[in-house]
Amino acid sequence: MQKGASPEDVKSIEADGGEKAIAPTTTGETYTIDPKAERALVWKFDFRILPVLAVMYLFNSLDKSNLGNAKTAGLEKTLKLTGNQYNTILSVFFVPYVLTAPFLGILGKKYGPSKVLPLMMFSFGCFTLLVVAVKNFAGLMTIRWFLGMSESAFFPLVIYVSLTP
Repeated sequence: MQKGASPEDVKSIEADGGEKAIAPTTTGETYTIDPKAERALVWKFDFRILPVLAVMYLFNSLDKSNLGNAKTAGLEKTLKLTGNQYNTILSVFFVPYVLTAPFLGILGKKYGPSKVLPLMMFSFGCFTLLVVAVKNFAGLMTIRWFLGMSESAFFPLVIYVSLTP
């Protein structure tokens, strides 16, 4: 038991007689945590959640470089872009990204990131695949708009997953 803590203040979370570790809380109470249970939780997090999040990060970063690679491969010539149209296509992504992030973040908190993140990643994948069907500037603008929406709450929800017990 921690120095200065009475037996009434200690709440034990223990699995199968393992050693106890005591952690104080902000309310002044202390909780006893079983190291075996804590280790099992960390392993579960490391081997189930982190690989999936790493793949999501990979696809997210690949999308950030897709349009630059497409420009190098002749996007402007293929879609007959003129003037600042390429810059507009780059910029239009961030308008729905900023506008919809709070709402999708709230949905993620309400329904759980385990439901919202896969839905967002599925829609992101679909919109990324639909870029192949684009024939003009307006089509690419539309796809980039919806890509911005589908990626908007990715980082806030990943942080939420990481910080929630």
